[in-house]
Amino acid sequence: MTFGRIRSRAAALLPLVIVVAVCVIDVAGGPGFVVIALVVIAPLLAASIVGPRLTGIYAMAAFAGAGAVSIWDQIVGTPSEENRTAMVVRLVGIALGGGIAVAASVVRQARERRMTALVQVAEAARRAILNPVPAVIDGLRFTAMYRSAAVEAAVGGDLYEVLDTWWGVRLLVGDVRGKGLDAVRLANRVLGCFRALAGRLEDPAELVAALDSEVAKLGRGNGEDFVTAVVAQVDHAGRMLLLNAGHPDPLLVRAGRVTALGVPDRQPPLGLGVAPRAAPVLLVQSDQVLFYTDGLVEARNPRTREFFPVIPAVRDAFTDARLPDGTARLVDALIEWTGGSLSDDIALVAMERLVARVGASTS
Repeated sequence: MTFGRIRSRAAALLPLVIVVAVCVIDVAGGPGFVVIALVVIAPLLAASIVGPRLTGIYAMAAFAGAGAVSIWDQIVGTPSEENRTAMVVRLVGIALGGGIAVAASVVRQARERRMTALVQVAEAARRAILNPVPAVIDGLRFTAMYRSAAVEAAVGGDLYEVLDTWWGVRLLVGDVRGKGLDAVRLANRVLGCFRALAGRLEDPAELVAALDSEVAKLGRGNGEDFVTAVVAQVDHAGRMLLLNAGHPDPLLVRAGRVTALGVPDRQPPLGLGVAPRAAPVLLVQSDQVLFYTDGLVEARNPRTREFFPVIPAVRDAFTDARLPDGTARLVDALIEWTGGSLSDDIALVAMERLVARVGASTS
């Protein structure tokens, strides 16, 4: 049994502990010490952590416990009309609280089902638009990983694509503003435009400008729909051209050192008017480049609220590691840092320059 399951079961038993504790405290305090009305806390708490059926059971347990303790107080105390009236009022309040708790649990469970259904639809749409990344193309090894956010968060529009063209391998990693199906829909249009034009436009700057026009057209020029993106082109000799439209800088891992590949001509996101110029980077044997979305840099530790230390984590994960292993190590470190709960989707595409040119294959 995992720790998470143990913790979940312990939380489910907490309302019962409250009922027992309140009853014991009330009886131990004597007839003049009346705290039994606090048992209503149990079903109200249960409404936030368990389903309606168990919430109803806790509500009945709270009412039964309150009734038994109230009768005991009448037996050992001084019976009076005032005490009996107060007892009836307390029991009615506890019954009403239990009913409200059950109704709240029904509403919460229905909302969670709707949210889960929406997440599943968006996840299916995302899987449909993201193609598998080729394992090796023309002397470059690739690996990609997509990590979805927690169930409570809406699915984002993170996207990536790797294509082999006449001018070299072209790569796109981006992140659509917003979440949900609208973000997935816009990501699909951006990917479709990239796939259609990557093999037709020789100048990568023209390609990025075309993507910018596509996003602006879809957003009707309102400036509210945009996509951060980084586009890279790597030729047979390892010369990489990098264009950035408001996206986090890729990271170069070389000989145990990690360097952010910033571009001098940094542009706004796609859809806001982009006129980029490519920045050249020469890749040597065994160089690794990590492209990622902002979910990586914005991930926080739930206790300290500190951001994920991206550069040290990348250095530890990728130094002396094969590409798939390095990516897996980085994701493991991220999950450990966040406690397993991500607030935003994360897309990672890692690239490594091999010793020699190798024919394309797909993993």
